[in-house]
Amino acid sequence: MSLPQVLKEARKLAVPNATETKRVNSLVKEVISKVSSALKRQGISAKIVVGGSVAKGTWLPGVSDMDFFVIFNYSKFSDKSAQLSNFAEKILRKAFRNLQRMGGSRDYFSARYKDYQLEFVPVLDISAGKEAKNITDYSPLHVAWVAKRAKNKDDIRLAKQFMKSCGVYGAESYISGFSGHAVDILVAHYGSFERFLRAAAKWKDHEFLDPQKHYKNSQEAMESVSQSKIIGPLFIVDPIEKGRNAAAALGKEKYNLFRSSVRKFLTKPTVEYFVEKEPSLKDLASKARGRSLIVFERATPKGKPDIVGAEMKHVFELLEKRFAGNDFVVKEKRWSLNNKTLFWFYFDSKPLSKTKLHWGPPVKLAQNHAESFKKAWKGHKIVKKKGHFVVEIERRYREPQELAMQLAKELKLKIIHS
Repeated sequence: MSLPQVLKEARKLAVPNATETKRVNSLVKEVISKVSSALKRQGISAKIVVGGSVAKGTWLPGVSDMDFFVIFNYSKFSDKSAQLSNFAEKILRKAFRNLQRMGGSRDYFSARYKDYQLEFVPVLDISAGKEAKNITDYSPLHVAWVAKRAKNKDDIRLAKQFMKSCGVYGAESYISGFSGHAVDILVAHYGSFERFLRAAAKWKDHEFLDPQKHYKNSQEAMESVSQSKIIGPLFIVDPIEKGRNAAAALGKEKYNLFRSSVRKFLTKPTVEYFVEKEPSLKDLASKARGRSLIVFERATPKGKPDIVGAEMKHVFELLEKRFAGNDFVVKEKRWSLNNKTLFWFYFDSKPLSKTKLHWGPPVKLAQNHAESFKKAWKGHKIVKKKGHFVVEIERRYREPQELAMQLAKELKLKIIHS
């Protein structure tokens, strides 16, 4: 199938149908009406508008959360920036009894309504970034920039769907992937989904983009922006906030995975690259190619996705650390988070040697260090090698499957393939 044909089929997966679109638009009108009425009754000079991907027209099918901005009149509230959340809470509680206040640079609010999770962010009505009193005040300007610059909103949806399928979409710490905001900017900058992919296939290990041309070159940007914001593999100068890297959440592993996926897709385009699915044991085993595969499984705990995700990521990193600490070289590794969490690792099929060298202190160190080492390894043959005391010891684990059994007991995991 040619690339144009694949993209045509992929749009069916990435673009909401008419029924869902009607339902989402209807809910937006209903929420705006409820809050607008509360604002009017209280006589507060503010308005409510939808935000995020729904406002941009870039949400994916099955959307379950929506963002809204409660925008306060600048002239009347600019000197009350620290109190905006209090004003917003007073209004929103009139409309939503289950409202929850959430901590942030400026507190925002969450409510469950008709099977949707709604978030309300109080902001000042600004026309330029210099007027912002809080980082959240920039948000409506981001929406406006995308609305103006993105030629085809469905191309942004294609990019998001592609990234979700590849496992690189999401700025949460447990994912360390592309944020929705970063995807919006990238597709708008390159002009289309296809141009974006062809450009990404050529990205270097460290890539610099400045869509709004805030700086003369990358060097000037590097000197102007805080170093903590540009340590990642991709530096996108935010079109609205020039001191911000819109891809700051992106980690090196997900950056490399995305580039690799793009190159494979462009070489042989298929709709499968847009299908998000739980990895099966059959799929994982087929990719072993002579390597040893170990797959762990555990039921995913209930709770907030970001908290649960961080917990599962910690388990994954602990597994990786323990394998490495026992000299097993992980050739490939990943994990997936759904109703059940899977962690999988590929290793060389060849067992490790029966023994290994354990290196002690340098011979030149004080005598007490040497004596402590000799005492700890009493009964073993200690030799001098490359200026160090060295002892040969038997390995506890020669094959990763042996260690996996111990790890499964410790971390309450189930081994479903080894």
